[in-house]
Amino acid sequence: MSKKEKNKSQDDSVNKSEKEVTIEAETVEDSQQKNADSAEGQSVSHINSDMLVRILVTLLFALIGWVSLWVFGVVVLVQFGFLLITGDLNKNLKAFNGELGEYLSDIIAYVGFQKDEKPFPFKGWHYDDEEKSENTEPAQ
Repeated sequence: MSKKEKNKSQDDSVNKSEKEVTIEAETVEDSQQKNADSAEGQSVSHINSDMLVRILVTLLFALIGWVSLWVFGVVVLVQFGFLLITGDLNKNLKAFNGELGEYLSDIIAYVGFQKDEKPFPFKGWHYDDEEKSENTEPAQ
């Protein structure tokens, strides 16, 4: 074998071993990248599902609050009607608007990220319980 052939065969074997090392390094990098992507994907999907639930529930309560605010306004107008016609407030409308106002307050606190506790219907209707214990004066 001549020197050229010997050098060529050595160069070929060196090139083959370099290619194998390069392929192995790329394989290791690819597997590390896949592991990092899957770990990142799992943590992002967990955060996104919690955020998605909060966003959907917040939008639902924003809609409920908007409708409730209109009902609140209509009851105020009806109460003005009772005041003009009879000269007295309607005790049932007064109690209803009191409870509705507290409910709207809870909705605003949840939508405004002041509370993490969801208002009714996710918890019981507790608004009239406080009113009965505090209001001891007779209705007019």
